[in-house]
Amino acid sequence: MDTSIKSLYNNVAEWLAGPVGSVTIHVALILALIFLVTFAKKDSEPPPVEVTVVDPDEIDLDELDIELEPPPIDEMVDVVTPPEVDIDFQPPDIPDFAADNSAMDTMTDLQIASDVSSPLVLKGLQAGDYANRSGAGRASAGGMYGGQWAEAAEAAVKRALIWLKRNQNNDGSWGESKNQVVGLTGLAVLTYLAHGETTQSQEFGDTVQRALQFLMAKQNEKGEFTKIEPGGGSTAYSHAIATYAISEAYGMMKIPGLKPAMEKAVDVLIKGQSKAGGYDYGFVTTSTREDVSLEAWCCQAMQAAKIAGAKTPGLDEAIGNTIGAIKRAFRQDDGSFSYTHDSGKLNYKHTHNTTAMAVLAMQLTGYGNEPEARKGVSFLSDAKCKWKDPQPWPMYGWYYIAQVKFHAGKDVWTKWNAQFAPEFIRAQILDEDPKEYGSWISPGVSAEGKEFDSGYEKYHRAYATTLAALTLQVYYRHLQTYKPAEERTVTQKSADDVEIQIF
Repeated sequence: MDTSIKSLYNNVAEWLAGPVGSVTIHVALILALIFLVTFAKKDSEPPPVEVTVVDPDEIDLDELDIELEPPPIDEMVDVVTPPEVDIDFQPPDIPDFAADNSAMDTMTDLQIASDVSSPLVLKGLQAGDYANRSGAGRASAGGMYGGQWAEAAEAAVKRALIWLKRNQNNDGSWGESKNQVVGLTGLAVLTYLAHGETTQSQEFGDTVQRALQFLMAKQNEKGEFTKIEPGGGSTAYSHAIATYAISEAYGMMKIPGLKPAMEKAVDVLIKGQSKAGGYDYGFVTTSTREDVSLEAWCCQAMQAAKIAGAKTPGLDEAIGNTIGAIKRAFRQDDGSFSYTHDSGKLNYKHTHNTTAMAVLAMQLTGYGNEPEARKGVSFLSDAKCKWKDPQPWPMYGWYYIAQVKFHAGKDVWTKWNAQFAPEFIRAQILDEDPKEYGSWISPGVSAEGKEFDSGYEKYHRAYATTLAALTLQVYYRHLQTYKPAEERTVTQKSADDVEIQIF
């Protein structure tokens, strides 16, 4: 090749190679960076989440992936087979029955009525302590704690709710005696609330609203739901139970009109406490007699108000003082609690019932790990639930014992559940009479021949029915207090969760 031509070729090649090579290299670098960035971005993104929408109300207990067979239990517990039940049963085709009440044939016009119908519609339940009361919560808790009896227990509770609805007095109350209607109505409200029924519930909403209206109408200017009579035990009990019911109602529904009523009622309890911190009949503050049974109800009511958000001055101190009084009833010799004591002198009565009252009050207020409470649980280890061989005040005692054992822990609870659940479920009356179907009568009524000093429980049928239903609702009424807080956090969502609609 000619030297000049060869030189020209080399110059052109070098000229082309320079920019082309440079461009090629830059393009390669850019492509590499794009690849790295894209890969890093994909790698940093969380994995895709598949969301499945499920209607909790359609959850069936049989579909829950939960072991329903309870662990082995002591030989003292009878081995029985649960009855065949339909949780979606229909009651007998009988007319509604409302007890005659000539004192009030029409509903009282209360502020609560406008509150319930306000543009702010609250559907379902508040989160936290009440979370298990939703439809999905009840199914889940029943599967976890109810064992083979969960479905039958839920069916029995539903029958009781229907009986209460059919037998509600015209004025929204239950019962007949003037000194009992407030307390019985409070128990009925607690029974509906435990099942997650609010004033917005389709089937029982009107029943709940009328009951709350009755209680609100009974409250006087002092805040008493029934005038506290000096030395009168029934009026003090009734006020405490009604306060408990109003407090839970406000805590679950946040109806504005209930809050001032709750706080005024709690103030009555605080001011009715004795100087030593206990409670006596008639809320006599100068009395040295301290009644554990009354203290237990006052404690439950004040704790419910605290959970609901009551701002009544002195509430926390009053709860602590009540626990102090309950501790003074503790007996070191056997770990039980006496029914009463006077200036430190313990009453001779110290039974499973009185012990359970004291221990439950301590458990619900955060004192369940105190030595007295733990020893009280041990004292209850031989408690029995035998419908045909009842103890004095059987319904009252079993209401407390079941809750104590539920909060005490899995092993303690499993044994008791296998014993009490079949007794309660099979004792429910299933006659066609609308005045009886779905109710209970205390076994103490038929045990008069026994050497009972008291405890026949010859009260209105609503007494035994509400206490029986509340006892069977223990699976979901409260979260177990023995668990650490992080284990008791409920995150499940339900169609029954709070829904706020602004119009």
